[in-house]
Amino acid sequence: MRCPRCDATVREAASLCSFCGQDLSVMYFVRRLSNTYYNIGLEKARVRDLSGAIVVLKKSLQFDKKNANARNLLGLIYYEMGETVTALSEWVLSKYLQPDDNEADYYINIIQKNQTALDATNQTIKKYNSALSAAKSGNEDLAIIQLKKVVSLNAHFVRAQQLLALLYIHDEDYQKAAKCLNRAGRIDFNNTTTLRYMQEVGEKIGGSNRAKDTGTVKKAPKKDPLANVTPVGSYKEEKKSLMPVLYVIIGAILGLAVSFILIQPTLQKSGDSGTQMSDTNEQLAVQSSQISGLEKEKAELEEELKELKKQIQDADSLAQKQSRSYEKLLKGLQYYLDNDKIQAAVEVAGCKKTDFATEEAQTLYTKIGAVTEAQISQLVSQGRNEMRQSYSSAVTTFKKVLKLDKENQSAMYYMAYCYQKQNDMKNAKKWYEKAIKVNDTTALATQAEARLEEVKDALKDNDTGATASPAAE
Repeated sequence: MRCPRCDATVREAASLCSFCGQDLSVMYFVRRLSNTYYNIGLEKARVRDLSGAIVVLKKSLQFDKKNANARNLLGLIYYEMGETVTALSEWVLSKYLQPDDNEADYYINIIQKNQTALDATNQTIKKYNSALSAAKSGNEDLAIIQLKKVVSLNAHFVRAQQLLALLYIHDEDYQKAAKCLNRAGRIDFNNTTTLRYMQEVGEKIGGSNRAKDTGTVKKAPKKDPLANVTPVGSYKEEKKSLMPVLYVIIGAILGLAVSFILIQPTLQKSGDSGTQMSDTNEQLAVQSSQISGLEKEKAELEEELKELKKQIQDADSLAQKQSRSYEKLLKGLQYYLDNDKIQAAVEVAGCKKTDFATEEAQTLYTKIGAVTEAQISQLVSQGRNEMRQSYSSAVTTFKKVLKLDKENQSAMYYMAYCYQKQNDMKNAKKWYEKAIKVNDTTALATQAEARLEEVKDALKDNDTGATASPAAE
């Protein structure tokens, strides 16, 4: 076990850290609490309350993110619900946090070895997204066809069953909707969305039966079938362009001009052969001159077209850049209004004053982006405090410091130290070298040089081990 304060290795049953004296009883309590939530999630999963199990297992991981049993079970539940990609994400993260003796290896290998299942998963996601897009555009018949293919490829895909039922409800085909919801309920019987749809279907079927008994038929008002549906991926429509239209117009003008020049001489014949030959030669010379002029004009038009296209691209690029800058300014303003001036300055750190067109925006950027040396020092101290809890959080804080002060030697050194503790020796070497380069006469530079040698030795050992591994087999 690792001490949360000094990161030293201590015995599992130790109540105090033998290096820094940190009380470890809280860690044991948090572990027991995480295992308790894991046991509750396991009981819910055994009775197929998958949605409830997901909530409880996420709570377990909030207390102990390294609880491999909870994370592996969460991946199995996602896999059972047809969310293969999410399941793989959980297993890969579990393998990263606990490289040895982890059941996630077995689950990942099973999926990776079955190429047919991977292809089916890919097709399922594509067809689900296609069906969702078709439903949003009003083409519900095509969406139903696509969803039928999805559930035939993966009958456990709960979201596909729910969306298919929703489309049937919109078409007032409540019997088919009930069948889809029953299939989804057998996979996850306590899913809130499934239960809500089943309640609505039950009300519609009951209302229809009552209307038949009284001799009247009441048509239920249609609702938006996509109100509770979220897409698996994203879709972006391609921008329209005027370039093909311009090319067609220019080509048509040139074609008409050349055709007129070539056909006109045949319509004008003279009676005298000698005169005709002379006139023909003269006409050919005129045609040659006109063709040369048209070719020159064509070349000029093409150059103008290229220049126009370049101006459009430059204008689009500038507009996108300004849009991103204004988005950063708005985020910074929100943090500034919340009295988080350091984070506000971080948000606008990548912008320039010239990125804003109005004087008001430039003034606002100057006010938000202003940061003092004391605030930067305070942010460095915050990162050092975070190193006791999480090196990843500390790295994020030191990156903020470097956005505000690119030559801050302290932030570079401590960020390199965090990477070293995380066994990311390449990044550790990179930032130790940068810290030394800023000023090699400081005490931090001396410490960085000593730790840089440790990092280089570790990298050499890794390279030696990688080279020797085939021979060991």
